[in-house]
Parts: sequence; C-alpha cells; structure tokens
Amino acid sequence: MVAAVPVVGICGPSAAGKSMLAAALCRGLQERRHRSLVLACDNYYRPDWDPHGRFGFDTVDAIDLPCLRQELAALRAGTCQSLRTYDMATRRAGRTPLSGEPPELVLLEGAYGPQPFLSDGTIALLVYVQTPLALRIVRRLRRDQQQRQRSARYVLRQTLLQTIPGEHHFIRPLRDRADLVVHDPQQSVADVTEQIVRMLGAR
Repeated sequence: MVAAVPVVGICGPSAAGKSMLAAALCRGLQERRHRSLVLACDNYYRPDWDPHGRFGFDTVDAIDLPCLRQELAALRAGTCQSLRTYDMATRRAGRTPLSGEPPELVLLEGAYGPQPFLSDGTIALLVYVQTPLALRIVRRLRRDQQQRQRSARYVLRQTLLQTIPGEHHFIRPLRDRADLVVHDPQQSVADVTEQIVRMLGAR
C-alpha cells in the first residue's frame, strides 16, 4: 500500500504572508526536484455562508470542511483531477483542473481550514507565520481594495470588528502548536525548505 502524501500546514493570521511563503516553498522544493502543491483554504469558503454574528467570515465554520477533507484526501492518494476555487469578490465557487504528476507534498495554507486537521495526524509539520498587526492591516487594505473590490472603510471595519476577534479565538492557539514560527517569510524560505526536504527524505 502506497503511503499517503505528507501535508505541511502553513497557518497564521490574515495578511501575514502565508500565501507568499507557500509559493516560495513550492519554488524552492521544485529546485530540489520535489513536486509540491499549494492547497489554499480560502478556496473552500461556503458560497451560501451567512456571516457569523461575531466573526463574520473569520471562523472555521465558514469553510466547507467536507469538501476540503475530500479533496485533500484525493490529493494525498494521487487521485485528484481538479480543485475547488472561490472568487472573493463575487463569493462564487468553481473548479480548476489539475495536470501533470501527482504531488509528493501538499502545502495546506490558510488562516481557517488547517485547525481540524491538527488532531487527526494529517499535518506532519505546522508552520506559523507571525507578522505585526500594523503591517498586516496595510497589506489587507491594499489586497482587498485591489483584488476583492472592497472599500477601505469596509476593510478597516471588518478587520477591527471581526478579523481580530476571529484571530484571537481560532488562529493564535495554533502558534503554541506550531513546529516552526516564522517572523520573516522571505528570509525563512531556505530554512523551511531544508526542513521539509529532510522530512521527505526520512519517509
């Protein structure tokens, strides 16, 4: 029986640099001749989600966990043919096909989504990205206005009233469970890549 593909979790608060780190790790692993794939939890938001009274969209419950579990299991088994997508501007879900050889490693990246996989042994290595709040707010303003067609007023209100409370409740506890805490994703890529390569070599 072929062993399931290992999973590395990339977690941390909104706009901390998780996506940037995951993409850089993919490139670094490719240079080391390892096939990896980023599975972004943001693509598994529920299109029909009614925002939570306290957290809005900043809660694990906003993620379609059955779909995420199913597709992660298919990726780990090498049988996945396509992945879910989610448009943050229109809040509509879609699909994108996969091609090429199955990955040797899955990078599960997201603020909400990795939490349920910590207790079942799915995640072999958990990386937490820590970034100062002021920098994250600047990044959120730029990203959400440019890519998600949100107003600055909306972004700031959501950040203060929903995102920060959601982070305290769902995300900060992950820091204590992380194998690695990264404070500068760009400077840490080489070290994290090396640790992943060692993990793959030990399988």
